[in-house]
Amino acid sequence: MIVAGIDIGSRASKAVVIRDNEIVSSHIGDTGPESVKSSKMAMESAIKNTGSSMEDVEYIVATGYGRVLVPFASENVSEISCHARGINWFYPDVRTILDMGGQDCKAIRCDEEGNVINFVMNDKCAGGTGRFLEMIAETLNVELNQAGDLALESCNAIAFNTICAVFAKSEALSHLRHGVKKSDVLAGLNEAISMRCLNLLRKVNIEKEFTITGGIAKNKGMVAKISEKVGYNPVLAEDPQIIGALGAALFARDRCTGIKPQGESKIQYGYNDATGDYYITIDQSKCDGCGDCVNICPANIFEIYVKNGNQPKACISEAARNKLSQLCPGSQQCNQVQGNNCSVACKKEAIRLSW
Repeated sequence: MIVAGIDIGSRASKAVVIRDNEIVSSHIGDTGPESVKSSKMAMESAIKNTGSSMEDVEYIVATGYGRVLVPFASENVSEISCHARGINWFYPDVRTILDMGGQDCKAIRCDEEGNVINFVMNDKCAGGTGRFLEMIAETLNVELNQAGDLALESCNAIAFNTICAVFAKSEALSHLRHGVKKSDVLAGLNEAISMRCLNLLRKVNIEKEFTITGGIAKNKGMVAKISEKVGYNPVLAEDPQIIGALGAALFARDRCTGIKPQGESKIQYGYNDATGDYYITIDQSKCDGCGDCVNICPANIFEIYVKNGNQPKACISEAARNKLSQLCPGSQQCNQVQGNNCSVACKKEAIRLSW
């Protein structure tokens, strides 16, 4: 049996092929302007290394930022579930995951079988993402794959007032003009980013069994600083960048063997920044899919879905997910305008707002 998983991220496309419960091939490439083309190239490259063809693959699961754009995928699964499942393959004892991707960072808590228990994500600000570090490396004229080692050479990390992608770039240039070493600039940014990651991880509870996934996990300087802040040394997969694609491939294997996935009990959407935390949490173990949240929401951000024939559940629509901060007015404004909000309207107390 041959199955595959493909992870279309904002910066990189990854694919993993599994045959008879073993990883036989993987591929990492850039995600170009056309996600469909990038997905085909990634999958074809991964399968080519196995001596098989696309026709030999029984099931393909897509995940990541562009998962809905993979035309040959049998289905798609959230990257949060895939990272939890993928790391469980390597390290069943891991309970806390920091996924540092190209456009967002996620803190994930999972159980002993790789099922997601809770997660939080920061997708409002680019600071701390792969694209942010790529931009800073370009500004400093440093190869991205050398930035981590260079930061470790620092003896005097420079404090940054912000890690906003726009202002941090200007601040980094200003430091360079004043003769600050590149290593000290990079170390200062790692310090600021690691604090943001620590705050994110605290929301899901940090356990000793801790890991970092995503491309930034290959940055030694960043990993060292996060380890220092967290107080634990993360266990890292040989290639932490393919964990999402691996998880997708494992879900594909389950579909072929008839194993039904367990759902995420709590799903959290939103962001945090210097002004506070802004999250909507849906406890799906309590949600019965009644639709009261859909009816009460003035921004139409909720929807009811049925997955694999299971009980209907509420979620944030895919269109609203990455621009929630622009759409959701918050509980106070809803109360003032209509005297109610989604959290109050939910009779099962399955929805909680933090603003």
